[in-house]
Amino acid sequence: MAFARQFQAFVLAACIALAGCASMGVPSPETFNQRVAVGIASVSTARDTAATLLAAGKISREDAINIQKQADVAREGLDVARKMEAAGDTNGGSTRLEVANAALRALQTYLVQKQGVPK
Repeated sequence: MAFARQFQAFVLAACIALAGCASMGVPSPETFNQRVAVGIASVSTARDTAATLLAAGKISREDAINIQKQADVAREGLDVARKMEAAGDTNGGSTRLEVANAALRALQTYLVQKQGVPK
Protein backbone atom coordinates (compact mmCIF):
# COMPACT_ATOMS: atom_id res chain seq x y z
CA MET A 1 0.00 0.00 0.00
CA ALA A 2 2.89 2.37 0.70
CA PHE A 3 4.25 1.74 -2.79
CA ALA A 4 0.83 2.59 -4.28
CA ARG A 5 0.77 5.89 -2.41
CA GLN A 6 4.31 6.72 -3.48
CA PHE A 7 3.52 5.88 -7.10
CA GLN A 8 0.33 7.92 -6.91
CA ALA A 9 2.29 10.91 -5.62
CA PHE A 10 4.81 10.42 -8.43
CA VAL A 11 2.07 10.35 -11.09
CA LEU A 12 0.47 13.48 -9.68
CA ALA A 13 3.85 15.24 -9.58
CA ALA A 14 4.55 14.16 -13.16
CA CYS A 15 1.20 15.54 -14.35
CA ILE A 16 1.86 18.84 -12.60
CA ALA A 17 5.39 18.97 -14.00
CA LEU A 18 4.18 18.32 -17.53
CA ALA A 19 1.56 21.01 -17.22
CA GLY A 20 4.22 23.35 -15.85
CA CYS A 21 6.58 22.57 -18.72
CA ALA A 22 3.92 23.53 -21.22
CA SER A 23 3.31 26.85 -19.48
CA MET A 24 7.07 27.56 -19.25
CA GLY A 25 7.65 27.34 -22.98
CA VAL A 26 8.99 23.80 -23.27
CA PRO A 27 8.30 22.80 -26.87
CA SER A 28 5.07 20.97 -27.52
CA PRO A 29 4.97 18.09 -29.97
CA GLU A 30 4.66 19.55 -33.44
CA THR A 31 4.85 16.74 -35.97
CA PHE A 32 2.18 14.15 -36.50
CA ASN A 33 4.46 11.38 -35.23
CA GLN A 34 5.38 13.38 -32.12
CA ARG A 35 1.69 13.90 -31.35
CA VAL A 36 1.02 10.18 -31.82
CA ALA A 37 3.89 9.38 -29.45
CA VAL A 38 2.44 11.72 -26.82
CA GLY A 39 -0.92 10.01 -27.24
CA ILE A 40 0.61 6.56 -26.77
CA ALA A 41 2.45 7.74 -23.66
CA SER A 42 -0.82 9.20 -22.35
CA VAL A 43 -2.58 5.86 -22.84
CA SER A 44 0.12 4.13 -20.80
CA THR A 45 -0.06 6.78 -18.10
CA ALA A 46 -3.85 6.50 -17.88
CA ARG A 47 -3.63 2.72 -17.52
CA ASP A 48 -0.94 2.90 -14.85
CA THR A 49 -2.74 5.64 -12.95
CA ALA A 50 -6.02 3.71 -12.98
CA ALA A 51 -4.25 0.65 -11.56
CA THR A 52 -2.62 2.76 -8.86
CA LEU A 53 -5.87 4.49 -7.94
CA LEU A 54 -7.63 1.13 -7.74
CA ALA A 55 -4.91 -0.29 -5.49
CA ALA A 56 -5.13 2.81 -3.30
CA GLY A 57 -8.91 2.52 -3.01
CA LYS A 58 -9.51 5.81 -4.80
CA ILE A 59 -11.66 4.27 -7.57
CA SER A 60 -13.89 1.24 -7.78
CA ARG A 61 -13.16 -1.87 -9.82
CA GLU A 62 -15.92 -0.88 -12.26
CA ASP A 63 -14.39 2.57 -12.67
CA ALA A 64 -10.96 1.05 -13.33
CA ILE A 65 -12.45 -1.24 -15.98
CA ASN A 66 -14.18 1.72 -17.62
CA ILE A 67 -10.94 3.71 -17.65
CA GLN A 68 -9.12 0.78 -19.26
CA LYS A 69 -11.84 0.56 -21.93
CA GLN A 70 -11.54 4.27 -22.63
CA ALA A 71 -7.77 3.87 -22.94
CA ASP A 72 -8.35 0.99 -25.39
CA VAL A 73 -10.60 3.17 -27.54
CA ALA A 74 -8.11 6.04 -27.46
CA ARG A 75 -5.28 3.72 -28.49
CA GLU A 76 -7.41 2.37 -31.36
CA GLY A 77 -8.05 5.96 -32.42
CA LEU A 78 -4.32 6.66 -32.46
CA ASP A 79 -3.76 3.58 -34.62
CA VAL A 80 -6.51 4.64 -37.04
CA ALA A 81 -5.03 8.15 -37.23
CA ARG A 82 -1.60 6.72 -38.01
CA LYS A 83 -3.05 4.50 -40.77
CA MET A 84 -4.97 7.41 -42.28
CA GLU A 85 -1.84 9.55 -42.31
CA ALA A 86 0.20 6.75 -43.88
CA ALA A 87 -2.47 6.33 -46.59
CA GLY A 88 -2.16 10.00 -47.50
CA ASP A 89 -5.25 11.33 -45.71
CA THR A 90 -3.36 13.90 -43.69
CA ASN A 91 -6.42 15.98 -42.79
CA GLY A 92 -8.41 12.95 -41.67
CA GLY A 93 -5.47 11.53 -39.78
CA SER A 94 -4.83 14.81 -37.99
CA THR A 95 -8.49 15.17 -37.08
CA ARG A 96 -8.68 11.60 -35.76
CA LEU A 97 -5.46 12.15 -33.81
CA GLU A 98 -6.85 15.29 -32.19
CA VAL A 99 -10.06 13.48 -31.22
CA ALA A 100 -8.06 10.68 -29.57
CA ASN A 101 -5.78 13.15 -27.75
CA ALA A 102 -8.77 15.23 -26.59
CA ALA A 103 -10.34 12.10 -25.11
CA LEU A 104 -7.06 11.30 -23.38
CA ARG A 105 -6.81 14.81 -21.94
CA ALA A 106 -10.33 14.45 -20.53
CA LEU A 107 -9.41 11.06 -19.07
CA GLN A 108 -6.26 12.52 -17.50
CA THR A 109 -8.27 15.36 -15.95
CA TYR A 110 -10.65 12.82 -14.44
CA LEU A 111 -7.80 10.73 -13.06
CA VAL A 112 -6.12 13.75 -11.47
CA GLN A 113 -9.42 14.67 -9.80
CA LYS A 114 -9.84 11.13 -8.48
CA GLN A 115 -6.44 11.16 -6.79
CA GLY A 116 -7.79 13.25 -3.94
CA VAL A 117 -11.20 11.59 -3.60
CA PRO A 118 -11.77 8.35 -1.65
CA LYS A 119 -14.26 6.00 -3.35
